[in-house]
Amino acid sequence: MYAHPILRFALAFLAAVVLTVAWGSLVQTQYNLAALIGIGVEIGPAVNLQASLTDVFSGFSPTYAGYIVLPALMVAFFLAWQVVKRAGAPLLWFPLAGGLAILAGIPLVNWLSPLALLIGASRDFSSVVVMALGGAASGAMFGWLAFPDLPAFSGPPIS
Repeated sequence: MYAHPILRFALAFLAAVVLTVAWGSLVQTQYNLAALIGIGVEIGPAVNLQASLTDVFSGFSPTYAGYIVLPALMVAFFLAWQVVKRAGAPLLWFPLAGGLAILAGIPLVNWLSPLALLIGASRDFSSVVVMALGGAASGAMFGWLAFPDLPAFSGPPIS
């Protein structure tokens, strides 16, 4: 038995946001710790773990979720849903939308921010790309959870 479609979409979206935020928080933390190590700061495994957990559960996550992930995925998944309704293939369109949303959202928010950079790790474009992979993974999860009856990569559009 399937959940009501609105509940299924809401839970799928919440799961996608949580995955994207957790992934991005860990990427941000690891890039920043690597930069500190690069200038000679000694960071042991305990400090690394503590910094990672702090960023995931309180530090960086609320900012990343509220300013980037929620609005970016909301717009991206809505646009992808419009394509999926016509073309099917949710596991093609939602990952693409999720990845592009984060890839575009981070530089946009950094540009709009009164701070030099809202996301410090985005000084290195490779961190933005790795964070966008979290958006793509969450898009795949959203497509799989929200549209369980559709063929993953092809098939008829939603009626």
